[in-house]
Amino acid sequence: MDKEERKAAEAERLTEDLSDYLDGVSEEDFDPVAVERWLAAAEELDGAEDSFDAGAAEAAFRARHGDLFPRPVSSPEVRRNLRPRRLLPRLAGIAAAAVLVVALAAQSLGVDLFRHAASWTRGEFTFSTGESEMPETVSYSHGQAALDAYDVRVPMMPTWNPAWEGDDVPGLDVTVTEEADGTLVFTEDHRTDAGDGYTFVVRQRKDKQQAEADIQGKDEPDTIVYEFDGRNYYILPLDAEQYRITWACGRYSGEIWGDMDLEQAKHFVRSITEPDEWVYTAPDMSIPPKYETIQEAMEAAGIDTGYAPAWLPEGFVTVESDTYVSEETGWYSAYLFATDVEGERNLSLSFDLRTNPGGVGTTVYPKDDTPVVTFEKCGITFYIISNGPWRSVAWMDGGVAGSIGGNLTEEECRQIVDSIPRYAD
Repeated sequence: MDKEERKAAEAERLTEDLSDYLDGVSEEDFDPVAVERWLAAAEELDGAEDSFDAGAAEAAFRARHGDLFPRPVSSPEVRRNLRPRRLLPRLAGIAAAAVLVVALAAQSLGVDLFRHAASWTRGEFTFSTGESEMPETVSYSHGQAALDAYDVRVPMMPTWNPAWEGDDVPGLDVTVTEEADGTLVFTEDHRTDAGDGYTFVVRQRKDKQQAEADIQGKDEPDTIVYEFDGRNYYILPLDAEQYRITWACGRYSGEIWGDMDLEQAKHFVRSITEPDEWVYTAPDMSIPPKYETIQEAMEAAGIDTGYAPAWLPEGFVTVESDTYVSEETGWYSAYLFATDVEGERNLSLSFDLRTNPGGVGTTVYPKDDTPVVTFEKCGITFYIISNGPWRSVAWMDGGVAGSIGGNLTEEECRQIVDSIPRYAD
C-alpha cells in the first residue's frame, strides 16, 4: 500500500469514527473538542484527494445521518445588505456541528463542494453561490441599482428616505418593466401592508418630448414649482399629507408620490442630485447583546470560529448580536453589530455557513463608483466594497461566507483579514 492509499484508508477510518461518535452521543453529552480533534486529523491528510473519494464519503455520511441534514431548496434565496440585520434566535445543537464537519471535511481533503461567483455594477456588488452562478430571478436591492443595471447615468432616484417609526415600517420592492411602446419603467416601492408609504418611478422614454409629457400639474393653481440644481420639480398636493412630484430630464421622467409633508417632498427632490451627508447616530445600547463577541455567536451557531478576526479597531462596543440556524435550508448564521461612540462609527460582522451545495443564495452590497479592491490570502479572494463612508470586506471560502463592514479605512479592512486565524501566514 503506497502513501496515497494509506492516506485514503485513514481518511475513511476517520469518517467512520466520527459517524460512530455521532450515532452514540446525545446533545447533552456532545463534546466539540472531539470534533475538533477529528478536524485536525483530517486536515493533516491534505493531499489524499487523488485516491480518496470525499464526495462518496459525504454521501455515505449523509445517508447514515439523514435526519440531521437539510432537504435541497428549489428556489433562490436573496439577502440584501442595506442595513444591519436582526436575526431570529435559534438553538444550534448537534445537527449544526454535524453539517459543519461534513462541509469542512471535504474542503480539507481538497474537494470544493461549493461554487460561487462575484460580480459588480456601478451600484451593486453581488456574491452568488450554488449550482447556478446567478439567481434564477433578477432582483435589485434599491432603485438606483436597477438604473445602474440598465446603464442609466442620469441622476433620477432619491437617495433619502424619511424615518418611519412603529411596527408598520414600509417594505421595499423594486421592479423593472417594459411597456408596449418600448418605455422602460423603474419602480421602487416603500409601502406597508396597509398600503401606506411612497413610491418612486423613473421612465426611460424615446425622446425629450415624451418625457416632458409625463409632467403633471404644470398649470394647476395648487402646484408648487420647486427649482433645485438646475431642474424644475412640480409638487402637487393630493390628499392630506400626500403629494405627487413630477419632473423631466432629457428623455427621462420621474415621479414620486405618497405619504409625505411639503418639507419631506423637497428633501426627496434635493437628494436626487445632492445626497445627504452621513451623520452618526448612537444606537440604542439599553438592551445587553446576546453575545459579547462574534466568536461566541459563531460557536453558538456551529460555525468554525477560526474564520473570525482576532483583531478589531479599538473603541468598538457590542450593541447587538444574534444567530440563525435553519436545518431545512442548511443555513447557519452569526451576526454582531458594534459601535464606537467616541469615533462616531459603526461596525458589522456577519458569517454564514451553507451546507447544501445545491442551494442557491445571493448577497448584495450597495456600492458607489469607487473601484472594488481585491487581494488574496491563502488562495481566497477578498473584496473591499465602498459605499460612501462605509466599507465592507467580503469573501467566500467553500460554504463559509464572511462580511465585515463599517466606517473603516482600507488599511483597517486588511488588518482585520490578516488577524483571521484561518488565513494566518
